[in-house]
Amino acid sequence: MRQVKNDLLRQFFEGLRFAPLAQKEKELTRAQALLEIVEPGTEYPFEFVCFRIAGFRPRSEDSGHIVRGRDLIDALNVFIATVNRQTAPDISTRTEKVHTVRQLARRFDVSTKTIHRWRAKGLKSRLFVFDDGKRRLGFVASAVERFVRENGLLVERARGFRPLGADEKERIVKRAVVLAQMGDNSRYAIIKLIAEETGRAVETIRSLLAAHDKNAKDQGAFRKSPGRLRSKDIKQLCRLYSQGVSVGELTKKFDRSRSSIFRIIKKRKAAELFGRKITYVDSLEFQSDAATQFILSDAGAGRSADTSDSEKGLLTREKEAELFRRYNYLKFCACRLLEKVAGGHCHSRDLRRIEDYMDRAEHIKKVIIEANLRLVASIAGKHAATREAFADLIGEGNISLMRAVEKFDYTRGYRFSTYATWAIAKDFAKKIPSEARRPDRGATGDMLHIQQDLRLGSVVDFAALDRASHSLQEVIANNLTEREQYIVRNHYALESGPIRKKPMTLKQIGVELNLSSERVRQIELVALQKLRHNLSPEQFDLLTG
Repeated sequence: MRQVKNDLLRQFFEGLRFAPLAQKEKELTRAQALLEIVEPGTEYPFEFVCFRIAGFRPRSEDSGHIVRGRDLIDALNVFIATVNRQTAPDISTRTEKVHTVRQLARRFDVSTKTIHRWRAKGLKSRLFVFDDGKRRLGFVASAVERFVRENGLLVERARGFRPLGADEKERIVKRAVVLAQMGDNSRYAIIKLIAEETGRAVETIRSLLAAHDKNAKDQGAFRKSPGRLRSKDIKQLCRLYSQGVSVGELTKKFDRSRSSIFRIIKKRKAAELFGRKITYVDSLEFQSDAATQFILSDAGAGRSADTSDSEKGLLTREKEAELFRRYNYLKFCACRLLEKVAGGHCHSRDLRRIEDYMDRAEHIKKVIIEANLRLVASIAGKHAATREAFADLIGEGNISLMRAVEKFDYTRGYRFSTYATWAIAKDFAKKIPSEARRPDRGATGDMLHIQQDLRLGSVVDFAALDRASHSLQEVIANNLTEREQYIVRNHYALESGPIRKKPMTLKQIGVELNLSSERVRQIELVALQKLRHNLSPEQFDLLTG
């Protein structure tokens, strides 16, 4: 039974192959009865399945396993078909009349396809050996009568079926051609409209038009599909749409219907959003039912004031906290909505909401960055020795500032400028040697002039920054063992010297200490836990980045 995907069910049904013929007949009847009551979306204990089919309860550890309804239905169908072939009885041994598929079709004046569709709806059948020695599908008279009683409306409706005549087929094709040339409806909409007008099933109309288009080639009712768009064409389509090109022009350029254009754009947007890594600083206030009203209610009114403040380089402590709260809450809302629609049908309305959240968050991020650009210039001026180095550090500092906005935890109550100073200074320290960081050695008059012009009104205390760095070294020396000091200093490149060393990996440190990388990681976690209790949040961020 290789077709059975569930391993437990496959082993169970394979074990039933060795039962006597009479036992197989009973198991077949039980399996058919069980198939009638199983629901695809329900789960069933394996013990229940085993008892209903074989008549005993398993004593192994598998008895408590759960089987999905869909897997059980598939396994039962395979088992019933297999046992049917093995135990097909001779028709002469049956006391009841047995009908073939063709006999039933003639009796009810329906097609043989209809009979097979009835089987899927509950009409019981099995294989019999007929008088000519061949195995055929048969239907016991009592099973047929029971199906008719339970599905009278279905049978009567099928009896009223009449095949399509040549004239009716021609009228349907002509109607489809006219509707397709109008270009107002999609293929499915046209098929559905014709089905309503003619009283025929949608599938009947679809099959007729599909067969007509296949034989008519270039003169079919519907234009032949141009095939799938290549990835570069999809990128071009989405770029043109974002640039304001109308959908009508895109349909002509890419030979697609309006619905196809919108579907491609929607799929592309969804892929970009789901592939985007959105991080935010969480807060308990985000979980409140009134969070949206409390945090976002004045977003529209506050934007102009925020922008004017940022241009002046002025953000009060309250305004700064408000901006960071709103910035992280918007990304929190975007993540929550992404999780909601992931794995299911993603509506265009949800995509627009997510994009709106992210656009508003990016606007706030821009406001915060613009308000702190002079801080970057001031720190770069303290570290650069030449005009060229100053320009390079400005670019590096702006990148560090952007990362600091992403990581800053406003819930701690500290000013962002304090955290950003630590982050930018640490990145500068990693990128330039110690000698080059000192502006008093080799700095030109022009460079000093630039530094003086770009200093803030309230200059950051860099002497305090140096004292904090020394304090960090003292805390490490006083609170960690020799081995812990070695791991922390080398993993985070804290060793002092004229040339800053690169951080060592845990594996490299393990080789030096004759330890595994996992053991090194465990020792480092213990050391960091000690330091967390003895360092301020800024110092700890300076250490771990």
